[in-house]
Amino acid sequence: MNSSTPVIVVTGATGGMGSAVVEELARSDATVVLLGRDAGRLERTRQEIDARTGGAGRLVTYETDINSAASVDACVTALFAELGRVDGLVHTAGDGPLAPLAETDDAMWQATFNGKLMGAVRLTRALAGPLAEGDGGSVVLVSGVFRKDPDPLFPVNSAVNAALAAFAKAVSKDLGRKGVRVNVLDPGAVRTPLWDEIAKAIGDRTGATAVEVTAQVAAQTPLGRLADPVDVARVAAFLLSPAARHITGAALTLDGGASAGL
Repeated sequence: MNSSTPVIVVTGATGGMGSAVVEELARSDATVVLLGRDAGRLERTRQEIDARTGGAGRLVTYETDINSAASVDACVTALFAELGRVDGLVHTAGDGPLAPLAETDDAMWQATFNGKLMGAVRLTRALAGPLAEGDGGSVVLVSGVFRKDPDPLFPVNSAVNAALAAFAKAVSKDLGRKGVRVNVLDPGAVRTPLWDEIAKAIGDRTGATAVEVTAQVAAQTPLGRLADPVDVARVAAFLLSPAARHITGAALTLDGGASAGL
């Protein structure tokens, strides 16, 4: 491995946004570490991206459960020993249910907080040392627009996204002294398989089809469309790059102008 080749860790690497981030980074010839709990899915994703990019970059998979501090710590120790450096983290893992408050239970809240928020905490904590050893690392936590524009159908996600942003702001002040930047990326609706499930669930409640829900959301977006996963991936790549070297503790919204908040 070229000593100047950046090593970027991506969680949720088999998902719609995560795999797009992996592919975007691979095309820039980075070494990308794909994290996930299903070794088979990780390997299939690696092979598919490798085929689409013509072998650009280097893709490495690690079966890891971000719900477990022991699993995260063991993974970081192993990958740092193998690769010799870590330059960035993109945390895309974790999603919550479509359920108004009366339909939620403690398990829904705990699962989402444990995966999305505590997953970010565990990974950022474990990687802080390796990130600081280089020329300046970068952490990108993919949250969502419900952080600043909470939705009654998504109270769990709204709360977790707000907590994730608060975590990022707090640790950015700490890790910034060590040359590590921490930022949040807030996508709105993104055309992924998960969105298709959400659109269907919303449609089941409103008497619309998933296609109609998607069309309605696009129509309410000033730019007239949902984001594609590559839109998220390109902004994440920017936040990781030297071009964003003076950006930390920030939250960047990527929703085509849909959210009303400032």
